[in-house]
Amino acid sequence: MAPVSRLYQVPLGEFVKARDALARELRDKGEADEAKRIAALRKPAATLWVANQLARAAPKEIDALIAATARARHAQSAATHGKGGDELREAMREQREALQKLSHAAAAAALSAGMAPNLALQRRVQSTVQAAAASDSEALREGRLERELEPMGFGDLVLESGRQSPPHDGRQREADAERKRVQRELKKAEECAQRLATSAEQAEKNASRAEEAAAKLRERATAARRESDEAGAAALDLRRRS
Repeated sequence: MAPVSRLYQVPLGEFVKARDALARELRDKGEADEAKRIAALRKPAATLWVANQLARAAPKEIDALIAATARARHAQSAATHGKGGDELREAMREQREALQKLSHAAAAAALSAGMAPNLALQRRVQSTVQAAAASDSEALREGRLERELEPMGFGDLVLESGRQSPPHDGRQREADAERKRVQRELKKAEECAQRLATSAEQAEKNASRAEEAAAKLRERATAARRESDEAGAAALDLRRRS
């Protein structure tokens, strides 16, 4: 793993300290230019930090998204010539599945770091990984994205050039309908992930309260046992004296 990849995997609160240490390490090795670049990196927003955690938390899903995006790009290019329609729909289905799983993984990563995995954060993470799968797949795979990204439109996502030939009206309507369906399913996935994250957070709070209550009961039981032993010893001493 590249040094900068390790940097983006440290807890968010330790980023600045880790960044400065890495910059010093690189300067000591004589890599002044890279050290300067690393030193200039800003502490990432929570969204970007969570997106980079997915390289480690959900590597299979990241690979699946990158592969599906590449297939969708190829199929979209073929669709402009009246071919590849079925391949495009299948690739888009795989994209949706990968994004849904990554949305759940992002919520879990945020929660484990003490962040509230709200819908806004999940959407921004999803936008970043979706765009990176098309434009910077290696950085996404290695967890070293240095800025948040926004996906382009449906056609732009699957065409590297960002431009496409005007499709036949029927194919365009089909693509538009598919895009709307994707958006609806993604929204449902995000809402589901939010509900699950909220439930998990509440369960953790309940468990924490239960542990605190149990600890207090154990303390009381220990104190009561100690008092009982002391009372028993005192009674035994009185019997001996009588």
